[in-house]
Amino acid sequence: MPIRPHRRIASALLGGLMALSVPTLATAPARAATGDITEFSAGITAGSAPTDIASGPDGNLWFTEVTGDRIGRITTAGVVTEFSTGITAGSQPIGITSGPDGNLWFTEYGGDRIGRITTAGVVTEFSTGITAGSQPVGIASGPDGNLWFTEYGGDRIGRITTAGVVTEFSTGITAGSQPNNITAGPDGNLWFTELSDRIGRITTAGVVTEFSTGITAGSEPRDITAGPDGNLWFTEELGNRIGRITTAGVVTEFGAGITPGSHPNGIITGPDGNLWFGEVTGNRVGRITPAGVVTEFASGISPASGPLRVAAGPDGNIWFTEYYGNRIGRLKIDQADLKVRLNAPRHARVGSKYEYALTVTNRGPDTARDVTVTLSRALGLPVVGVSPAAHELTWHIGSLAPGRQRTFHVWVRAAGRPRTVTATAHVTSATFDAVPANSTATASTRITQKDKD
Repeated sequence: MPIRPHRRIASALLGGLMALSVPTLATAPARAATGDITEFSAGITAGSAPTDIASGPDGNLWFTEVTGDRIGRITTAGVVTEFSTGITAGSQPIGITSGPDGNLWFTEYGGDRIGRITTAGVVTEFSTGITAGSQPVGIASGPDGNLWFTEYGGDRIGRITTAGVVTEFSTGITAGSQPNNITAGPDGNLWFTELSDRIGRITTAGVVTEFSTGITAGSEPRDITAGPDGNLWFTEELGNRIGRITTAGVVTEFGAGITPGSHPNGIITGPDGNLWFGEVTGNRVGRITPAGVVTEFASGISPASGPLRVAAGPDGNIWFTEYYGNRIGRLKIDQADLKVRLNAPRHARVGSKYEYALTVTNRGPDTARDVTVTLSRALGLPVVGVSPAAHELTWHIGSLAPGRQRTFHVWVRAAGRPRTVTATAHVTSATFDAVPANSTATASTRITQKDKD
């Protein structure tokens, strides 16, 4: 049977969707064939309701169990360990993030506390300075070395140092706005959602600005994250949309491609440069590009599981909680390791021809799609047999399977005066490159004066 959420936490976590009853969840097929999903349930106590999830400093994923009063840890191989010692009964851990001190920090919605758990599982709770009835929900590491959290029931934003000293901020936050989730922005501020159809910004000094223009009434902004494009992206749970807000406060909403009634909840930036979100009643995980193109994934998710919050794992995949299914899910992102090598002679005489040999290898594990290779070289080095001379050569080679390689040979003439010239080779792909550092290579050649007769 699906888990019935505790009525105190239902509004903060799931809004009006599930405050009174558990809905019938959609089980529509995936809209794309990619994105293999694996579910893990072994080691998770029945009825714990995994809620939020974050990547930890230890190479594992950490998640809250809101009705189980536990913190869970799952390895990238799917091995789960639960921790409850030190967590007060009835605390309802809900939000979690990796802290600047190498620990995980979490909110206790029912206990009005902030918790800290070491990677060894040692828990410390902090309550001093948090107003009673505040109901902390979201939490994020700030650019100032502190943790920042929302107070859903108190209409405040809280700040806690790694030593546990709390400061609360309420000035500038509209009464009844219900701050829900929070993230660090690219502008050095913290950004948070308000279920009252606003996005808030708070400086590290505590100055708040609210934005509502462009947000459709009744949308209930839920989660928020910094995007790969320098903007903030957020979910509109009741509006069934994804929103984007610039650091200047300009909002754009995207609804195309999201199945009606899906209710997007958690959102993060993935390692592939896209945004990923959970669809709690749609029983899907969604992906939206920075241009606003949506793809949904459902194949492999058990019926009525309720994908809620998402995290980018250290393994390059997307991990998510299944609130009703009492599981953790993993969505595989195709990955390739495209390595480029560029060879050229160390010396060449003025007027002579010499060769660049460029090799691209896919070291896997998956096929690289839409592979493009470029070779840029110094001006004044004409390519032999090419007219007019191009400063940059480009090859579109399509797909490259794991373990396969392509080699290109380019002959140039060492024209001009004696000097050192450097050429650069670069490879790109539509597939996520797990090791971008080896996607570029350079080769330098010293052009010397030709011998006199």
